[in-house]
Amino acid sequence: MLELFKSIFWSIPGLSVEEKEKIFFKIRKIVKQDNQTIDKNNMEEVLLSYRDQVLNIPTMQAKDYRKLNPNSFNRQKNDLKLFAFYLTQYTPTKENDEWWGKGVTEWNNVCRAVPEFVGHYQPRLPGELGFYDLRIKDNFLRQAELARLYGIYGFCFYYYWFDGRRLLDKPLDLFFTNKDIDLPFCLCWANESWKSTFSSGSAETTLVQQRHTVESYKSFIKDFVKYLDDDRYYTINGKKVIVIYKPQDIPEPREVIEYWREYCFKHGYGDIYLIGVWRAPEPYNILEMGFDAAVEFQAASLLEYVCNQKINNRLQFVGEDYSADIYSYRDLVNNEVYRKNFDKERLIHSIFPMWDNTARRNNHGALIFHESTPKLYKKWLKDLIVDNFQRKDIDDNVAFLNSWNEWGEGSYIEPDKYWGYAYLQATREAIEECCKVILNSNDK
Repeated sequence: MLELFKSIFWSIPGLSVEEKEKIFFKIRKIVKQDNQTIDKNNMEEVLLSYRDQVLNIPTMQAKDYRKLNPNSFNRQKNDLKLFAFYLTQYTPTKENDEWWGKGVTEWNNVCRAVPEFVGHYQPRLPGELGFYDLRIKDNFLRQAELARLYGIYGFCFYYYWFDGRRLLDKPLDLFFTNKDIDLPFCLCWANESWKSTFSSGSAETTLVQQRHTVESYKSFIKDFVKYLDDDRYYTINGKKVIVIYKPQDIPEPREVIEYWREYCFKHGYGDIYLIGVWRAPEPYNILEMGFDAAVEFQAASLLEYVCNQKINNRLQFVGEDYSADIYSYRDLVNNEVYRKNFDKERLIHSIFPMWDNTARRNNHGALIFHESTPKLYKKWLKDLIVDNFQRKDIDDNVAFLNSWNEWGEGSYIEPDKYWGYAYLQATREAIEECCKVILNSNDK
């Protein structure tokens, strides 16, 4: 209902974008009952705490901060194959120059975020890798090295294709053409239109249209298949894995998917293994469409289970204009909410280490999972690994991480200044500790 109102509201003439945003998000707060309030009786103490927090941003470190672990990770046969979704929005493009200004990338969003309540971890500043540029090969080499060092199996790159028009293609092609970047990979077609949510929470303009026609969807595979011809490309049962971001948007899915399979087989790529992204509480059945499996997309695959458990009223806000849905990562993990999806057939697990898209949303309509820690993330990951080991309905011991580098969404696992390598270390420890348990159980 809110999305319908949003689309109608933005078509109303006579108001500027800024005026529409101001009105819309005031209405949104009322409809969604965003109950953050300003404690005016305790405002002086709140502001003092906030001041100290802001002044400490350049040097602040978590108590669980971890330094680089230089010891090699020794992958075992039973280890989880954890693929991290990978964003390529860290290089200038002519399109972003036109839409947002010369040289604008995702880093521009990251830098403008500010804390909106006491204890709010913003801005999120990168650690070792810095504000990197994906036109530079050395950045890819180091990312792949870190992934291997901490047990992450590979990257799942987003693939942007709009009726033959490619966007953000240069980083992917740099990775593809440099075979010495030694890391398995697969691709996820982001089959949706681009809207102007890159800079705000609004959706007033479609920047690039994705046509949802049978003709367009059949044409996609013709451009895509060249990436399958790479020894690093991930396979399940000898089939190259392709992930589709919005399977529900495929027109005539059985016809289109059959065409993709026939095209790949005819042109020497063999059969393909199709995975559709699933978000709760979407009613569509991905397996019935012709997919081999589905995969959770966090945090969207868990939101329906926590949507009535916002913690806005627990927090000390310093401004009245901020609009957010804030949940507790601690509550999510301690209550093992993720287990609600453990019994869904052929649904591949995914996990997110943290989430706060304040930077993307320009302080309007943000989604935050507050109170995330490496320890909590590690518990979830270990539960996921153990469940994978017990399952018989999936074709490989694989799971997905959202994500490697979604800095604007506040969902990344690269080192940052606050946590250091703590989330990477938690990933490695979870895999290593579960491997020992699984090996011991096999010995018995």
